[in-house]
Amino acid sequence: MHNPPSDDEARLFAALPGEWTITRTLPGLGRMTGSARFRPGGPDLLHYREDGKLTLDGGQVLDVYREYHYRLEPGLIRICFAEPGPPRTLHVLRLNQAAASDVHLCGRDTYAGHYEFPDDDRFTVRMRVTGPAKDYSIETTYERAR
Repeated sequence: MHNPPSDDEARLFAALPGEWTITRTLPGLGRMTGSARFRPGGPDLLHYREDGKLTLDGGQVLDVYREYHYRLEPGLIRICFAEPGPPRTLHVLRLNQAAASDVHLCGRDTYAGHYEFPDDDRFTVRMRVTGPAKDYSIETTYERAR
């Protein structure tokens, strides 16, 4: 028997499609500004793509992008890397009072993500990255494009 997604995850999933503006701070490295799009890829799948400009603290500007797939599953939203082959999970979101946290181990590095969804037009992702040669935090704010 197929269990339906929880109301919280289904409501959030339904609110994500569309255009978003992004501001990402990378302390000690720079700041990224750009846009993100969530496009439906099926009833329980959203394709995510972000494009932007990363301005390094030294003034150099780089074009950057990321792609993921968001999958609505019973009781959760699974964020997977958009790459060939079997799906590889970045984070699993189980909402608790409009927030969710998860940890992804990539080699010897840990990506601890905390997601906050205060309303349908704004959300924040804080990522703590630690490992033998890594120790930094990233904060990304998403606002619905108007």
